[in-house]
Amino acid sequence: MERQILRVNLSDGNIRQEEIPARVCRDFIGGRPLAARYLYGEGTAGVDPLGPENILIFVAGPLAGSGARGVNRWLVVTKSPLSGGFFRSVGGSDFGAWLHGAGYEMLLLTGRAEEPVYLYLGPRGRVELRTARDLWGKGTGDTRAELRRRHGQGARVACIGPAGENLVRYASIISDHSTAARGGVGTVMGAKRLKALVVEAEPDVPVARQDLWSRILVRQEELVERRDHRAPLPGALKGAILPTHNFQGALKADIDPVDLPRLLERKGPEFQTYWALGANPGHLDPDLVTMANERCNDLGLDTVSTGGSIAFAYELRQRGLLQAEGFDLGWERPEATMELIRMIAYRAGIGDLLAEGVDRMAAYIGSGAREYAMTIKGIEMPGYDPRVRPLHGLGMAVSALGGSYCYGKALHAGLFAADREGEDLVGQVSRIQETTVALETGVGCLFAYLGGWLSLEQMAEMMTAVTGTEVTSEDLKGAAERSLTMERAFNLREGLGREADTLPERFLREGVEAGEITAGPLTELPRLVTAYYRRRGWDEEGRPTPATLDRLSLELVRLDQPREFKVAFSRELTK
Repeated sequence: MERQILRVNLSDGNIRQEEIPARVCRDFIGGRPLAARYLYGEGTAGVDPLGPENILIFVAGPLAGSGARGVNRWLVVTKSPLSGGFFRSVGGSDFGAWLHGAGYEMLLLTGRAEEPVYLYLGPRGRVELRTARDLWGKGTGDTRAELRRRHGQGARVACIGPAGENLVRYASIISDHSTAARGGVGTVMGAKRLKALVVEAEPDVPVARQDLWSRILVRQEELVERRDHRAPLPGALKGAILPTHNFQGALKADIDPVDLPRLLERKGPEFQTYWALGANPGHLDPDLVTMANERCNDLGLDTVSTGGSIAFAYELRQRGLLQAEGFDLGWERPEATMELIRMIAYRAGIGDLLAEGVDRMAAYIGSGAREYAMTIKGIEMPGYDPRVRPLHGLGMAVSALGGSYCYGKALHAGLFAADREGEDLVGQVSRIQETTVALETGVGCLFAYLGGWLSLEQMAEMMTAVTGTEVTSEDLKGAAERSLTMERAFNLREGLGREADTLPERFLREGVEAGEITAGPLTELPRLVTAYYRRRGWDEEGRPTPATLDRLSLELVRLDQPREFKVAFSRELTK
């Protein structure tokens, strides 16, 4: 079975198709590990994340569009304009199925178009760059509607909104009601003047071993019927401990939006958005958060970084470090969230500063603002307080992605990170990371895994049937370990070493106490980070050892090309 990449140079319009080499397929299998290999192997150290040299990768797994359930997610992989390091963002809906169904597991985009364009993938292998001048400036809803008017209502669209066009550092990519939101992937897309991807060719994924495949699908449907109903819904909230006021406090949620039909009908937000646009800025009104989420999606903004930037601005105002001319910042005005979202997307007024993200805001303001910046490796943190949940804290501190909630975390500890007798915190974090990345070879859904109807063993058997090449769960774990090591090497090459594997000082110095919620500072973090390095086969500075690189057959990795990533603004800001 041939597995294909589509390369598109937006600068000169060159488009070519190539087969993925057999050894690369064997060692990296697909999805995230495959994308990590190409980003590291073909990227140039020190490039500007928003420059034409940066690589933007869309990848679907080898199972996408095959007919199996829980494997149609897609990833966007690039050098982040927030962290300057490796980043991957996950998208849902069925865009991954259609991308793979068009004949490509991966789109590798380089360069920058002279004017706005969109990439069209049509029937019978037709691939074209088309003008998007009339789409530039439109929200994601209007963009999707217009492209479906042109290419049929069945066409699948992934696009950016005004936030990506205006190079807001945390712009997202939207496909239907799903987003590849985190890390500024939509910003990189906007910097390349790429408004959208459109797939009109319906999924047609060949299966090498049809007899085995038929049995797998029947068995999966049986497992879906018997699934673990304890697995959480994405919007489940009740009982969760939510940080508030930029992690100055915490509360225990006493509402559950999944029980509100009016929000479910609007495909209401998931957990992190309720936290980021609600509890973190100091309120938890589900209807207001739903409206804020809809505005973020139409403008193409990551809700977590948007909420984190707003809460940071509120705390700076609380401490007398920031004033916004003509705009009243403050915890007591939750309705201001809606207006700030618009101002951020269009870089209007104070929104121009917030659009740079928390780290760059702190660097610009100075005067001790860094102390209140709740970021990890430049990425705004999700709604997990590391003092209350050390497993999340360590996982985020050592992850290549920094403050991302879909990696290196315990997804509902009783299910995904079930306590194993004798397994320490470092062992749990390592195991969770490897399992997460192994699932993302597929690209598999974590909620399917939690529900008990998509195990690594099932995914390996599916890959064997689809590709015709024997794949085991150990192969998936091996690809995951290679990916984790290569992502680490990418960050080291960009100057993100041990000093970046930490948490904001607030969590290392202060405890948190709010009602029944009490937790001390995470003072053990440096020791845990060192223990994690040993578990991974890295040295005291977090550099993969030669023995580890040899064991993983990563001859491609070079650790003698360090770079220093410097904070830069998207545009000049004046005080």
